[in-house]
Amino acid sequence: MEEENDDDAMKARISRKIYIPVYLMIIILFFTVAYLQLSGKEVDNLALRAILVFSAAMLVLTEGHRYQNLYAIDPQSIIHVKGILFKTTKRTDLTSISDVELKQNPWQMLLNFGTIEVSVFSKENTTYVRNINNPLNFMTFLQKKMSGKHFFAVPPQGGKK
Repeated sequence: MEEENDDDAMKARISRKIYIPVYLMIIILFFTVAYLQLSGKEVDNLALRAILVFSAAMLVLTEGHRYQNLYAIDPQSIIHVKGILFKTTKRTDLTSISDVELKQNPWQMLLNFGTIEVSVFSKENTTYVRNINNPLNFMTFLQKKMSGKHFFAVPPQGGKK
């Protein structure tokens, strides 16, 4: 997660931990080719090139997917920027947030990443902060920012004289 954290703002991107199966597949392919080479079996040049192209494409695609989503909390709102070339920005005011929920499966709990659902009085307008590192830290920061925004005027005590 690309996390910037100061007193006023926090930014996060999708965690690289969700791509572990892709990275393992690339490592297994390279170890298989190395094993075949060391055991004296010949590896076809076309197969070797296909493995290299596949590996490079998967690394570029995973990083591209990761950079498509940026989540930020500023003093006024939570922001979701989606896209690389054509960007869509969704800004949700902190005062309109009604509920924040963290969702993690056992794998995500083990590796400390997860999804946060930020609801705005209805499920249709939910903002999903998907697969970020340290989701509890992000959620706590968001709730701290929200607590400063959600306040109610207290009526004056005492009556008229």
